[in-house]
Amino acid sequence: MEAFDIAGLCAHPDDAELVMGGTLAREAAAGRKVALVDLTRGESGSRGSPAVRAAEAAEAARVLGASHRESLGLPDSALERTVAHRDVIVSALRRLRPAIVVTQHWDQRHPDHGMASHLVYDACFMSGLRNYRPDLGAAFRPRKVVFATSMTETIEAVPSFVVDITATFETKMRAIRAFASQFSPAAGETVALPFERFQESVELTARRQGQRIGVTFGEGFVTREPVEIDDLLALRGRSI
Repeated sequence: MEAFDIAGLCAHPDDAELVMGGTLAREAAAGRKVALVDLTRGESGSRGSPAVRAAEAAEAARVLGASHRESLGLPDSALERTVAHRDVIVSALRRLRPAIVVTQHWDQRHPDHGMASHLVYDACFMSGLRNYRPDLGAAFRPRKVVFATSMTETIEAVPSFVVDITATFETKMRAIRAFASQFSPAAGETVALPFERFQESVELTARRQGQRIGVTFGEGFVTREPVEIDDLLALRGRSI
């Protein structure tokens, strides 16, 4: 398979839309080849069957402009930092060969989200070892691993950088809305968080990140290493 520019790897269908949807839409609009990889099918969620969520995920990917989406079929609500789970991701990385991997922040309220962060990072490292599991494909290591901040870090993460998603915020919201099953009550059930209230939370987070760089909407990201700059005049934003 042809190498991708960017791959978003998250625990569940709809996770990528929530934490990096505006950024992925912006990159896709710029002509970048974007892939989405869901580690699980979201089968343990309170609403929506795996089949329904798969169809919703495909539509959301179309809205964002991603050229590929797949689920690795790992067990929802049972992700573990094991060799078996890691190697499923190694195989996907070697097949998709993304230059940049974006995943979830490690400090999360949902256990699967934090586990996904650790698994993806570990897999990115192991994927680059030439003599490690050649049966999983030719060795490949992404150039950069980036972690998306969200509404649910235990302690709000200070971003290493923020992407201006003002132009793609509505696209992000359309992609989130594609997961209609998550906002539709089952018979005799009241949805705990109607879409209108949920949208307010997503918008508040995007406005808070955007405020950091003086724009309307933003998405924040963390890197574990310093970000290299080779042209000081290319720095965006203002300090004062």
